[in-house]
Amino acid sequence: MKTKYIFLTALCIWTGVSCSLEEQSYTDVDRLSFIKDAPSAERVLLGVYQQMGTDGIYRRNLSLVLALPTDEAKVEGASLVGVREQGSNAYTNSDSYVQDTWAALYSGIYKANAFLETMTSSMNSVPPTDRPLCECYLAEARVLRALYYFELVRWFGHVPLVTKTQESYLVPGEMKQADAEDVYEFIASELEAAAAVLPWAVDDVLRKDNAFRISKGSALGLLTRVYVTWAGYPLQDESKWDRAVEAAAKVIVSGKHSLLEDYEQLWKNSANNVWAPEESLLEVSFYAPGSNGGSSGRIGKWNGVIAQQGSIKGSYNLAMYRVHPTFPESWKDRAQDRRWAISFADYRYLPSGREGIASATIGGEKTQITLEMAIDKGTPQWRPEWRAGFNQLITPAKWDIEKYVRDDNQLADRDYSNENWYVMRYADLLLLYAEALNEADGGPSSEAYDAINQVRRRGFGLSISEPSPLADLPAGLTQEEFRQAVRDERSYELAFEGQRRCDLVRWGIYVPTIRSVYKSLMKWHEAAPDYFIGAQYTQEGKNELLPIPLREVDLCGYEQNPNWM
Repeated sequence: MKTKYIFLTALCIWTGVSCSLEEQSYTDVDRLSFIKDAPSAERVLLGVYQQMGTDGIYRRNLSLVLALPTDEAKVEGASLVGVREQGSNAYTNSDSYVQDTWAALYSGIYKANAFLETMTSSMNSVPPTDRPLCECYLAEARVLRALYYFELVRWFGHVPLVTKTQESYLVPGEMKQADAEDVYEFIASELEAAAAVLPWAVDDVLRKDNAFRISKGSALGLLTRVYVTWAGYPLQDESKWDRAVEAAAKVIVSGKHSLLEDYEQLWKNSANNVWAPEESLLEVSFYAPGSNGGSSGRIGKWNGVIAQQGSIKGSYNLAMYRVHPTFPESWKDRAQDRRWAISFADYRYLPSGREGIASATIGGEKTQITLEMAIDKGTPQWRPEWRAGFNQLITPAKWDIEKYVRDDNQLADRDYSNENWYVMRYADLLLLYAEALNEADGGPSSEAYDAINQVRRRGFGLSISEPSPLADLPAGLTQEEFRQAVRDERSYELAFEGQRRCDLVRWGIYVPTIRSVYKSLMKWHEAAPDYFIGAQYTQEGKNELLPIPLREVDLCGYEQNPNWM
């Protein structure tokens, strides 16, 4: 969603104060007198969008920090200094990152509630010609509120359901946690209602500029993700698989969305604020030319390629995200799958230039060892020590600022960038559709095969509409075999995009997977497990959810999540 320019409006700071769902207390403006027409309504609506771009949500915590560790990646280092604590599941119920995420999501909900109440009350006073546009704005706000609630319920589980601004001012003890099922019911009803009003992005004639704005595809795509999460752990309501199929099918059958032809184009686009509505269903735009970091993002800095001071146009990268070497090693069909090379950086930027992260003397000459060379034990000169350099130095490559960001879009800052963040892509929806069909039908249908094969064909650099013996899954897979194929494909297609941890949790395999990775690292290289400190702190029956922030428990009497006392 678009974050540029919206920081200028003071009306974006509406916030709630009860218990401590939100830290600060502001004086509400006279909302009823402010919204007089569509332009004034849009200015306030953009404040609801802006919340997605805060550190507590997609600027840092839910996109980068709390999304670790997984079977794909871990935090840099072998100690718990600084942010490594959050990236290793070593935080406590009083952790500031957890508290900030809780507060940021409820702040977004308050803003959405305030806008919805004000816009509804003002509808009869706005010019009649503006009313269709204002109805669209109402639907956008409902999707944003649903999104914030979805992140709350899937990360925290047992949360208060606040649908009116007045409820935000209840005194401690009066605000109660809702059953997770009730929160999901509310989210689904909001998304369904909004989808009935919103236009498809490609058909939008209401908004003059709908770039990075919520559309019908956004609402239905998010609804699909809500239903598959609802169907999984911990609620495991399997009746929701059919609902997921129904929501996803509306998008797919419409023909209004499709995959970009070239997978790498996604990362060129996100690096340069290029909106491609065919594949981008929900995206945070952090483009802020001339910004000193105040309204820009952190994507590509924390999860970027290693870059030392003065080695890139964007100053340098913190590069705290590290790829498990076992992930690229276990990637099936990596020789044919073009996404493999696009996803991993076996190089880094130094003041002297770009160079590989490992080297060896071969035939008397110093040679840069590539990731492929380290993995391929069939190479005649292969040595086990080649792997040592890859224990802690492989990084994601999708957000390589130096490679993808145009010079006119660079921010010379160690912490901030203008890189965008995909919250949901059409490829994600196709894979959820394939998964839901397989679960609902007791096995894969032709539609399920077609959905996953489109994603695979694009990944292999082939036409998505033509069958391919190289890319397509083999026919006749059992339900379990197809289930595993979908899980693998989600890892390959969406690597490091913030969904893996939540996927593993809803599949009920998060902690066993973390333990399995630790064992795999032992086989990779003798020193590799020492760098996966997340395995030491991840506990079954605990780390599937974040803790309810301790201050909320103390002030409001909330029930804490299991094993977080």
